[in-house]
Amino acid sequence: MWQWYALIGMACFAFMQLLFKHLSRRGVDSAATLLLVFAFGAVLYLVHVRATRTPLPTTGPLIALLAITALLSYVGNLFSVRAVAAAPNPGYAVALVSLQAALVTIIAVGLQGATLSWAKAIGVALCCIGVALLVI
Repeated sequence: MWQWYALIGMACFAFMQLLFKHLSRRGVDSAATLLLVFAFGAVLYLVHVRATRTPLPTTGPLIALLAITALLSYVGNLFSVRAVAAAPNPGYAVALVSLQAALVTIIAVGLQGATLSWAKAIGVALCCIGVALLVI
């Protein structure tokens, strides 16, 4: 089932990146774009969390981790949208940012005990080579 979630997420993010490029061409600043995207998103998540009665974390350490995550999200999204706006083809920037999958895969082996076979390691290397060929 996770594969379907990932494919739906991929399609939504692809169209979102194209909309980011369109908005930048219309003169909307990256920070303003993200402010409104996250504001609308916060409303949608508030409705979702209330409707599903999802409990929110209340302990200090969890809230601190969420604050760090928010900071990383702020910086990562801002620079990602700026890259999409500045790149000659938004796909180049998206491909480079998407190398996060390779980074997460490798780091997860050490930090979370995830497995990584030689075949999957070659797949990560091929992804990196493919992105290099695309953006150089």
